[in-house]
Amino acid sequence: MSSISIIKTCQIDGLTYYLPAEENQLADLLRYARANDLKVAVRGAAHSFPLIAQQEAAPNSLFVTLAHLNKVNLDSQTGLVNVQAGCHLGYDPFDPLKLSTIENSLLYQIDPIHLDGPEKGRRTNPTGWALPDLGGISHQTVGGFMATGSSGGSVRYSFEDAVRAVTVMHHGVDDVEINTYTRPQPDTDTDPFYALAFAHRGLLGVVLSVAFQCEPTYDVTGTEVVSTPTTCSIDLFGPGDDKRLGLADFFRGLPDPEQHRSDYSRLIWWPQPGMERMVVWQAQRTSPADEDASFPQEYKEVPYYFGSPTLSTLGADMIFTALGRWQSWIAEFTVDQPLLRVLLLKAGQELQPKIMEHVLALFVSLDTPLQRFSDVWWQLLPMDNQMSDRLFPVWFTELWIPLDKTEAVMNTLREFYADAQHPERAGTFCCEIYAAQKSNFWMSPAYQTDVIRIDLFWFAGNTDGTPEAYYQQFWALLAPYGYRPHWGKYLPAANSEQGVDYLRNLYPKWDDVMALRSARDPYNIFLTDYWKQHLGL
Repeated sequence: MSSISIIKTCQIDGLTYYLPAEENQLADLLRYARANDLKVAVRGAAHSFPLIAQQEAAPNSLFVTLAHLNKVNLDSQTGLVNVQAGCHLGYDPFDPLKLSTIENSLLYQIDPIHLDGPEKGRRTNPTGWALPDLGGISHQTVGGFMATGSSGGSVRYSFEDAVRAVTVMHHGVDDVEINTYTRPQPDTDTDPFYALAFAHRGLLGVVLSVAFQCEPTYDVTGTEVVSTPTTCSIDLFGPGDDKRLGLADFFRGLPDPEQHRSDYSRLIWWPQPGMERMVVWQAQRTSPADEDASFPQEYKEVPYYFGSPTLSTLGADMIFTALGRWQSWIAEFTVDQPLLRVLLLKAGQELQPKIMEHVLALFVSLDTPLQRFSDVWWQLLPMDNQMSDRLFPVWFTELWIPLDKTEAVMNTLREFYADAQHPERAGTFCCEIYAAQKSNFWMSPAYQTDVIRIDLFWFAGNTDGTPEAYYQQFWALLAPYGYRPHWGKYLPAANSEQGVDYLRNLYPKWDDVMALRSARDPYNIFLTDYWKQHLGL
């Protein structure tokens, strides 16, 4: 067996990570893990907060990052691109190794733009290539994005539709094996490709590279508007009529009464009773041939000061930190004064709605003018890139529910939030609502059905409570609708009513995937305690 001592290492968050420079070194790491009864945990951009935190806390683990396996090979004539799994989709500003740049990202390499000068934001090559969709951020690695089954906000287009083949390394009974799995033709979901290529959670081996069939490049043009749920241009809680689309049809991209269509969309709902806000972001594809002198028009998620969102993001962090910690602060400073603590807590509870009114007026004012934007696809579809994970850290649980249940789900949430006797239900933050196209990948939460996604936010600076306790009320509330949670975000407790047994019943291919996992990982190298718990293994 080859020694792993020659493989470079680095320190990330106090842990030693191996950085294989080539596939042979990664194979040696798998052999070493097998010989020493270790688990292998591969790190991407570490955006899956609960997963990465628990894996890094696990004993007897060998930590790996594929940061040096990041090559991109594009056939500029056909648009077929082969990319190693350690390549970031876009620029990762939080890359601990400082290797990520815009220029070495996958998105830039298939569709480069001018980064500086008078042509900034415009293409350097008008015949570039594109992927059908992207998530709300783009600093993930290719391998990490696919492992967790991530998705953008569209029923018309899907990221995984571009996947043509994956090359995977695993440790079989005798030794390390490398296999390439190609999308079957005709495109049916009976092939193991649909277990191995997407939403595999790293349980079936280490993805080395992915082949994408790109499509001709496109631009994206759209609007964002702030309204209340009752004045929204969409019928959020009904089937729609001759004046407004119902929410499910809006997500499907059907033309509204004024013949507007949404190829990509997302809603941000601030559900605080008596002061609700709904922020609607919607966009459609346009041709680069239609670009005019004003292109690009940048989307601004928060107000910019001195040409940057940083000050707004810092301000939001300070405000929501105060909102999420005031009860803890009172408890800390009144340890020996229980009567004063009671009085201050009561005063704070009475003041909080008033404070929230000012917060909403600051961040989602009804006087905010309609925002228009247009940009290159990979600059605009990840609309949350400008919000820093470090300056304004947000955690999620995300529930994928069949799209035809949209009206019932929205009314259930509205009734739940509206109870003024339980302000903790709405809390001091918002939730995101968007959709995804049905998928043939066996463990995708959108398997065989278009979905509405309820993305419940928890500000990470909030110490008054825990994210799990906050999410639990929604996990229980929406369980009757048969949701499948996003694998890379917070999951219900494995032994809860919404745990392993609940999930197993919602995935027709569950047992097939578990059998394949066992065959491909006979020594459980990739079965970390985290996944062992959440999969009931």
